[in-house]
Amino acid sequence: MRAVDSYIFKMTQKPIFHKEFFAKMHTFKELEPVDVEDLSMLKLLGLPITKYNNYAFTLETLTTPIGQGKFCIVDIEANGSKPALHQIIEIGAVMIENGKEVAEFSSLAKADILPDSIEQLTGITLAELQKAPSLTSVLEAFRLFIKDAVFVAHNVNFDYYFISYAMEQAGFGPLLNRRLDTIDLARKCIEAPKYGLGALTDYLGIGFENHHRALYDARATAQVFFKALENLPEEVQTVEQLIAFTNPQNQKKKKKEKPSKPTDTSL
Repeated sequence: MRAVDSYIFKMTQKPIFHKEFFAKMHTFKELEPVDVEDLSMLKLLGLPITKYNNYAFTLETLTTPIGQGKFCIVDIEANGSKPALHQIIEIGAVMIENGKEVAEFSSLAKADILPDSIEQLTGITLAELQKAPSLTSVLEAFRLFIKDAVFVAHNVNFDYYFISYAMEQAGFGPLLNRRLDTIDLARKCIEAPKYGLGALTDYLGIGFENHHRALYDARATAQVFFKALENLPEEVQTVEQLIAFTNPQNQKKKKKEKPSKPTDTSL
């Protein structure tokens, strides 16, 4: 976990005075290019910051009901597994607001290297990537798409930190979005033999085409997310409570037998 993530977590415990907040944000190296005293800029980086009163800040996710929350279900494809050595070649995302899927994002990103193993896995060709928009333009568009929604993914740290690193390298600053892992959420809410995305969607009867293409994986992950929300404990009401509940260190769970095949996406 980055130091800035630890500090943002502190904001879930209590409001933080303006002076203390700005002083601390100035200490994070990844935020050096950013005007951290411009709240609109921090929100563009993904931080759901809001005024608690005239003297302190807090997070909107602490009081936003889950059914009114903004969740961006994300998946990426890359030409390798290490952000510092490899590159994102596709981003797909589904935006959920007020319990409904409201928008999608999908784009390949220009690349000059594509290992045979990745081409076989994804079906993406080097010719397609060479004609695709630049990664910088794709990242800029994605930043405007996700805004300060909760970043949700299956094995979230891979997608989140890969995109955040690429954002920093492009000069856009890091991601500061709250994030949630559907693997951990499913383990607490769905009784299943395996929790990989393919195995889980098969078990739940969720239709799943083109595994290992970003938008299709994001759509499938969104269905897993909705299905898991059906089995939440009653006391989990706000977006931040959902994030805390999903944390593997939180032992609270509620598992049920295999749910019926999903027919809609309402919360």
